[in-house]
Amino acid sequence: MTLDLFEPSAVTQKERVNNAMGEELPPHDPGVYTMYDRHDQVMYVGKAKDLQQRVTSYRYSKSKKIQRMIAHLERISYEVCNSETDAILLENLLIRSLRPPFNHANKKPETYYYISTARRGNQREFRLSMRVLDDYPNVYGCFKGHLKTRKGLGALLKLLYLFNRPIKSATYLPSQLLNRITPQKFHLNLDTQTGVFVDQFLKGSSSLLADELEECVMDVNFKDRFTENYFDNELELLRMFYTLGPERNFRMKKELGLESVLIDQDEIDDLLALMKK
Repeated sequence: MTLDLFEPSAVTQKERVNNAMGEELPPHDPGVYTMYDRHDQVMYVGKAKDLQQRVTSYRYSKSKKIQRMIAHLERISYEVCNSETDAILLENLLIRSLRPPFNHANKKPETYYYISTARRGNQREFRLSMRVLDDYPNVYGCFKGHLKTRKGLGALLKLLYLFNRPIKSATYLPSQLLNRITPQKFHLNLDTQTGVFVDQFLKGSSSLLADELEECVMDVNFKDRFTENYFDNELELLRMFYTLGPERNFRMKKELGLESVLIDQDEIDDLLALMKK
C-alpha cells in the first residue's frame, strides 16, 4: 500500500477521518465499522459499544499503526447491531472472511484438534484427530492451534511414559515420541488413578496431572544435562498447552454457560471472541 504522491500533504488525520465518515456521524449504538482505502479495498474491521465515539476517536489517535492506516483511508461504512455481543460475532466473522491487512487477530486460518482416549486391553490409547471419532468413549476439545496442540500432546505422552518408566535419558523414549511430529495414535500403560488425572487435565478442570509429572521429573536422576533440559522443556510445553487449551475451554464453558461437553470447530473462534468482551 503506497500513498498518492499528488495528495496534498496538508490533509490532516482529522480531515481524513471526517471525509471518510461523510456528512452524517455514526449513531451512538453498538455495531461494526469497516475502513476502506481509495481502491475500495477493506483495510480494517472493528467493533464498538458506541460507533460514533469509537470512529471519531481515530481523528486524534497517536498510534503509529493507526496513523499509517488513516493515511490510506477513503471511506468508512458501519453496521448497527442489536447488542455488543452481536457486534463481536459480526466483527469476528468479517475478519475471518475478509482478512483485512490492518487486523491481526483471528484472520489466519487455524487447525483445530480433538484428543480422544480409549481403553485397549490393559493400555490406554491416545488419538489425535481433526474431527470427533465415534469409536472413542472419551473425547476432548476442540483445541485451537496446530503446533500448540501437537506439541502439548507430545509432551503429555513423553512425560506419562517417564512417569511409568523412569528412564535416565531422553534417547530411551520410543522412536514415535522422538519424531518431530507427534504421532496421531499412541498406547501407554496407565493405572486407574493416573487415568483420572488425565481425564481432569484434558477437560481443563484440574492441572494436578502436570504437578504430578513435574514432581516425577524432579525425582529422576537423569544421566545427562541434556535430558534434564529436555524434560523441563516438555513440562513447559505441557503447561502452556493446558493454559491455552483445556483450561481455556473449561473457563469458556463456565463463563458463557455452555452445556455441551465438546466445543465445535465452527464455534470456537466466536466463543473465544465473546470471552474477550
